[in-house]
Amino acid sequence: MNHTSLNGELIDLRAGDYEARIAASGATLVHLRRQGRDLVIPFDAETALPGAWQGKTLLPWPNRIAGSRYSYRDVEYLVPCNEPETGAALHGLVGWTDFAVVGPETNGVAGADAPAPDTVTLALRLPASYAYPWSLDVTVRYELDAQAGLTVTTSATNTGAAVSQAAGVVGAPVQEGAPAPAPYGVSCHPYLTRSVPLDECVLQMPAERVLDVDKHMAPAGERNVTGSDWDWRAGRRVGATATDNAYTGLPDGVWQVRLTGGADERSVVMSADAPWVQIYSGEHLGRRGVAVEPMTCPPDAFNTGQDLILLPTGQSHCFTWRLWEED
Repeated sequence: MNHTSLNGELIDLRAGDYEARIAASGATLVHLRRQGRDLVIPFDAETALPGAWQGKTLLPWPNRIAGSRYSYRDVEYLVPCNEPETGAALHGLVGWTDFAVVGPETNGVAGADAPAPDTVTLALRLPASYAYPWSLDVTVRYELDAQAGLTVTTSATNTGAAVSQAAGVVGAPVQEGAPAPAPYGVSCHPYLTRSVPLDECVLQMPAERVLDVDKHMAPAGERNVTGSDWDWRAGRRVGATATDNAYTGLPDGVWQVRLTGGADERSVVMSADAPWVQIYSGEHLGRRGVAVEPMTCPPDAFNTGQDLILLPTGQSHCFTWRLWEED
């Protein structure tokens, strides 16, 4: 079923026991269910906006740019502040932008007899701007599989950059006669849930280090998690622990985060291979779940350069993550 809503076009996907709803605004995951059980905190996309960035696609930066400004190749850029309490620019430029729906896809079967689609691709041209003078072609592909659950792949291609040709207009830095590569980072924002209070659930997450932040949520140094409330490697009951931190020191290759709880003690599992993951205990959503945000770079990477992706004109980057329920 496809129809428009306050959150843009809505697309329903189904495969085996799994069903998902995607909203075109922000290429957003509205809900993901298996046998009727919520795997992420859902919201009513027909009548309401998501809370606390539920399900949004985050690019060309994840997390925050401290002070809503960044310096790149000796050029300073101002970006809109959308988190007044910290003065930061939060979660990129596409979270509230309407993507075009390219799919859905139904394995080549068309017409009235076609099954519910299991795949949809959403596409967006992010134009160059004063805040970010690079143009990106972005696609987000959601694919449901009866065994594998939900796989999401976000791709971005640098299609060119605007250079300054007028006084007061900030463009991309020029090096050796060509625009500098686009600084880039990407993430997602699902809230894993077991439909019981987060305090009652067990969280397992394999990171060895945590990034501390100051009162403005800007990076203030990494530390080892051993012996602290931020050590989730063995899996433990969340209880009253609160976190809104970026973690790193993750295993090479694909890693997993697991949230277990509820009467049936099943687990919802996320996998990715990004070098960072933000874990947020969901206070803004009543601690009904935990945000698990695999990130290609840490907070404020546009200023620090840490793990920042640099995309030359014509080159692309792909980012994949997966969610499923484990019995």
